[in-house]
Amino acid sequence: MEVFDKVRLAITDYDYRGRGMGKADGAVVFLDGGEIGDVVDVTIVKKKKRFFEGEILSYEKKSPYRVKNPCPYTNCNGCAFLSLDRKEELNWKRRRVADALSRIGDVAVAVDPVTTRGESTGYRNHMQFHVKDRKLTLYGKGGEVISIKRCLMQTEKANAILAAMQGEKWLDEVALVGIRTTRRGESMVILSGPKDMKDNLLHGAVAFAVEAGVDSLYYTKNTNPRFHYGRKMEHLYGKKEITETLAGYDYGIFGSNFFQVNPMGAEAIIENVVSAVMPGKNVVELYAGIGTITLPLSELAEAVVANEYAEASVDYARKTAEKNGVENVRYIAGPAEKIMPRIAEEEKVDVLVVDPPRAGLDPMVVESTIEANPETMIYVSCNPSTLAR
Repeated sequence: MEVFDKVRLAITDYDYRGRGMGKADGAVVFLDGGEIGDVVDVTIVKKKKRFFEGEILSYEKKSPYRVKNPCPYTNCNGCAFLSLDRKEELNWKRRRVADALSRIGDVAVAVDPVTTRGESTGYRNHMQFHVKDRKLTLYGKGGEVISIKRCLMQTEKANAILAAMQGEKWLDEVALVGIRTTRRGESMVILSGPKDMKDNLLHGAVAFAVEAGVDSLYYTKNTNPRFHYGRKMEHLYGKKEITETLAGYDYGIFGSNFFQVNPMGAEAIIENVVSAVMPGKNVVELYAGIGTITLPLSELAEAVVANEYAEASVDYARKTAEKNGVENVRYIAGPAEKIMPRIAEEEKVDVLVVDPPRAGLDPMVVESTIEANPETMIYVSCNPSTLAR
């Protein structure tokens, strides 16, 4: 099989991005769409060492799990599973976790049904849009830009700002726009551009923020295309932070600081973590961020030691704990692979909670965890494959 060959295959699974995949001539082919149960005609567009990539030309047979895609931007590359029955989507996600643990981790466990919270659309509190010809856009499946007037995934407040901003003259000096919202109805706009901000951008953007009811406005100079935002944020208008309440605690969102994009889903995770911890234990949390799991844990723990790499996040977490009246939490800044060995030597670790990035746990963290020998370990994973490893 070579590039430009045309093949017919049945879609039997998805990759981690939700792309359909199947086999042709015994080789795995990743596609630009499709649902499990589809039989498709495909043209091969890329040949890799261990797999191929293909584009769907037509559908010989459509999956019984297909539903009507509610999004008008069907070629947008932002979302997966919108054409898949919701029940089947959740079943597949459960199977993916079970398969990773069995196939990679060689661990046979029963995986519970997926816990859901809130709606499957309208939940995102943070999105970024690229600016093209004064329009706010997202990338399509072929790398093209698609002008977006309303996104199903973000909140109505964010969509009102998105619609109002289209065509603004000052967007000529902006490469990317971030829109953040909270369940309190507050909003923040972050403008990112390759150059220092000029007066016409400042005046135009502030005037827009006032007219559109934006609560907070920032600008960041960014010359690195790998990142959405630059290292420094310049506050232009309104509040310096907007507030979200998560599991009973208030958190300030400012500039580009990380916060879960699905607050309802985050609360479901927090509840599951807390319910697995016995009262009166000494808890250590790694990759703690700004403390969204830490503070609820503090309610039943004897003490919590929380570690986060970013100094700015740790500073903010300490202030948040103080504002919320939490006194039994101690934060340590630094990389987990350096901090955890110290904790294993110096602290009593009854419960260890980890919430690492997609890459998973560093080998030094694994080694020092074994040394610490906690009674309970809770792993919050965004990547079942690295969890299994």
